[in-house]
Amino acid sequence: MAERDLLADFDPDELAMLRQLFRDEAHEALEQVTARAQGAGAGSLEAVLEMMRTTHTLKGAAGTVGLDAVVELTHALEGALAAVRNGQRPWTPAFADAVVEIVDGLRAHIDAHADPAVAAALANRVRELLAPWAELPRGRRPPRDDDTGPTRALDGDGTVVDEVDATATGGVTNPDLSGSHDARTLLRVEPERVDELMSAAGELLFDRNRIERRVQLLRTLTRDLGRVRQELRDQLAGAGSPALGAIEGQIATLSTQLAQTSAALLDETEAMRRTLGDLQRGLTRVRMQTARALFAQLARALRAASRATGAKVELRTRGEDTEFDKTVAEKVTDPLIQILRNAVAHGIEPPAERVLRGKAATGVIQIAARAEGNLVVVEIADDGRGVDVKKLRERLVERGRWTAARAALASDDEVVAALFDPGVSSRDEADELAGRGVGLDLVRETIARLGGEIRMSSTPGKGTTFTLRLPVSTAVTHAMLFKVHGQVYALPNAQVIDVITVDAASATWPVGGERVPVVELSRLLATPGATGDGPARRPAVVVAYADKRLVCSVDKVIGPREIVVKQLGPLLAPLPLYAGATISGSGKVQLILDPAALVRTAYPGHTLTDPAIAEPVRASLSGRALVVDDSRAIREALMSMLAREGWIVDTAEDGVRAWGLAQELHYDLIVTDLEMPRLGGLELIGKLRADRRTAQTPIVIVSSRVSPEHRRRARELGVRGLIAKPVTRRKLLEVLYADGR
Repeated sequence: MAERDLLADFDPDELAMLRQLFRDEAHEALEQVTARAQGAGAGSLEAVLEMMRTTHTLKGAAGTVGLDAVVELTHALEGALAAVRNGQRPWTPAFADAVVEIVDGLRAHIDAHADPAVAAALANRVRELLAPWAELPRGRRPPRDDDTGPTRALDGDGTVVDEVDATATGGVTNPDLSGSHDARTLLRVEPERVDELMSAAGELLFDRNRIERRVQLLRTLTRDLGRVRQELRDQLAGAGSPALGAIEGQIATLSTQLAQTSAALLDETEAMRRTLGDLQRGLTRVRMQTARALFAQLARALRAASRATGAKVELRTRGEDTEFDKTVAEKVTDPLIQILRNAVAHGIEPPAERVLRGKAATGVIQIAARAEGNLVVVEIADDGRGVDVKKLRERLVERGRWTAARAALASDDEVVAALFDPGVSSRDEADELAGRGVGLDLVRETIARLGGEIRMSSTPGKGTTFTLRLPVSTAVTHAMLFKVHGQVYALPNAQVIDVITVDAASATWPVGGERVPVVELSRLLATPGATGDGPARRPAVVVAYADKRLVCSVDKVIGPREIVVKQLGPLLAPLPLYAGATISGSGKVQLILDPAALVRTAYPGHTLTDPAIAEPVRASLSGRALVVDDSRAIREALMSMLAREGWIVDTAEDGVRAWGLAQELHYDLIVTDLEMPRLGGLELIGKLRADRRTAQTPIVIVSSRVSPEHRRRARELGVRGLIAKPVTRRKLLEVLYADGR
């Protein structure tokens, strides 16, 4: 695929990201081939077919991201394996060794992509390794779908083959297949292994807490021993017994030694604290990713929204190298996309209106990320029309959300903050992208569940800015611990703004100039036999969440602690009051309360999640699409192509996952591969066609296997079209809009 064709399908940043995804995917796929070639039953039909399937998938992904040499080499390796499958060649130890060496060479070639000369030399070396086993003369490759010329011919798989010039080696001979040309050594580790290490570090944190408790106990015993020794000396003062005096001296010596040992142990636990902190920070960095990948996803969503509305928008980004936990990035992506859609749909004015206001015809949306201590700050700012505060204030009164008195006393910032309440919008009518406010309550709730916060500011006629403050990582956090009925509970420190004392009988309490509701946790968390009775004055924590404040009275405040957050098991997960758990130094489970549930308790009429807007808002020029492929690179590429056409895209890695999604959500288009683990494409299509909800859903097949039999089955199943990999935007659009959509 020529570079100019690729740039028609993807912008440079997207292409770089897709190729990095392909590189990671290729490493995993090639490792699977190596394991099959060297493992038990390596020469079995099952093992050979699995190696062929993996190689075939890799070939399709390489073609989609424009890596022609990888397409050529994987095609040749697949052919060599096919000869074994067809009985034309036996599986021998020599062939197994050759497969492993070829795979190593492919891996090195893929890793050397940034250095064309080295990559070309490595490709030639792989061709030499393939030569005895595959019919691949030097300088030949499978052609692209748009190749022309008199030399074209079909191979046994229906793939066209033609002549191309040999790739220049750039003067590099006998390249090192280990990939040592790169000065940096990269170690690929599965995310699950990193999670296991993080869990182990969490267990160390529990161990440290237990040791610190023992140290405190030793210090208490030291003080008690000192007191007993003093009492003994007082008793001996009048007795004058030499024997008892000697015992007192021994006690004094032991007391001193115990005090010294306790002090030394305290120093060692402090050193352990520092070392454990370094370990946790190091493991957290392993889980980190830069904001660059997140920005690329947001850019795709922005293009889709701008196409849906016809708005002209320029995206500017800053802070692409800012790092934060991949888990945080994944959870914050949808909220950020929602903010972008609102900005495009109702923030950026049409070009003619912008010109009349003295602005450039093209609107600007800026996304910036920066680190602030243990937080990441993300800002999304547009230079659009902003929020009409006066009009919004009037609407809040008209719709009965505020009284006229409250509206008159509220500041402009408080009025703008009301947009985070369910169903509040800055516009009279909502369209497919909805008004500002539609979905913003869900955005706020998602951010708060991460332990972060979101703020919004707006200047009429000049624009709107959203500021998100997010934790760098959610694995280890700080929480406020307190006791209720002898059990320790926790609340995230991000939502605790003060610790106070309240009257037990009070239903409200003054906080920051206003009276807020009091939630009596001794009653809310009461166990059988427990009562809420207690002292007239009680300690309490002040909680701020979703622009609501409340006071939670407790039995005893323990104080802030660093904790390791654990997911709830199946027994407690359905209970809305709890957000997670941690383990104390003594091994006891301590539950983390969900601030959202406490707000619902304190404000019974306040709904944080409005069912009417729970469904994700669509920027639907075209609709919602589902992409199904076991190659992540192809999933991302198809997502990008469809997003450009205004589709909102979900993805699934196999047919089982896709079937589950299709049962939960309505899709206007499904694009699926054929060969996938667990449930293949044809089987998936059969299930979809048998279900009345998806019987008429347009389906497009994207596959490297496009035999006449596959085409016949596709027609029988009512498939809209079949696209041969590598996928290009042109081929995809031809199928999507063949009927004039």
